[in-house]
Amino acid sequence: MQQITLTANGLSHPCLKQGEGKRLALLLHGFPDTPHTWRRLMPRLAAAGYTCIAPYMRGYTQMNTPRSLQENPLATVQVADLAADAAALVEAAGFKDALLVGHDWGAITAYAAANLAPAKFTGLVTLSVPHLKVFLSNLWKNPAQVLQSWYILFFQLRFGIPEARVARDNFAFIAELWAKWSPGAALDADALTAVKNAFSDEQILKNALAYYRGLLSPFVSELAQYNRSRELSFAPVAIPTLTLTGSADGCILPEMFEGMHTEIANEFTLRILPQVGHFLTMESDERIAQEIFKFTEAEDRRKTG
Repeated sequence: MQQITLTANGLSHPCLKQGEGKRLALLLHGFPDTPHTWRRLMPRLAAAGYTCIAPYMRGYTQMNTPRSLQENPLATVQVADLAADAAALVEAAGFKDALLVGHDWGAITAYAAANLAPAKFTGLVTLSVPHLKVFLSNLWKNPAQVLQSWYILFFQLRFGIPEARVARDNFAFIAELWAKWSPGAALDADALTAVKNAFSDEQILKNALAYYRGLLSPFVSELAQYNRSRELSFAPVAIPTLTLTGSADGCILPEMFEGMHTEIANEFTLRILPQVGHFLTMESDERIAQEIFKFTEAEDRRKTG
């Protein structure tokens, strides 16, 4: 596995790379996570003929932190910018299109990117997070999810309050989230260490929380991009889509995926993996790979048939 840097959408994005295949798999991580979450899946995809690129998402390194986040403590990260990053990374990697795979915030980004530039993506695979319109439509029917999502409201606070709580006791907050969201799972200790190392930089931790602030409390100068983000996030996805989630997910309940088919205007498959939590990438990489291969093979048959 190599570490490379790709210049895309005006930023330099450090990435993990594996494989030299003729197809590109672009793998987008979530929170609290880094590209290291993909280390188990990437060899499987590479062996199947993919070049795998897993970038650090916008703001997860100093290199791809935009000036706005550095200079304005109220600045946020907008989904529209994340989507543009994903689309630009395809060409930056030397490909005309890609299989787009996103987990958690990577999934939110992927839905929007598929709407921003559908021609750049041969298929969409989202893990652990439903389409945002589906999530919101199911929220009123599942009050337990409101309790599960308490941290989203907590992260709206400013003045460094959430940042201090997350960083306390060697980021025990992060370890507790991992344990709650994937109950009973033996998660990757090295991947957790990578998250702690990233967030030990105060700017990077602030950037990561700025994703959540961008959802609910954007800075006034960001309102146009905020509206564009809503547009991209709420539009039906027009490309073939596979969505995977775990029956034991302690972050987003499986019931929140009800009605997903209504927001995918193409072939759609939903799989709820038994006894798996939120971090599918580390808990069930073999099953994820199998589902991806079935999905892409079916799409290949449709195109050639």
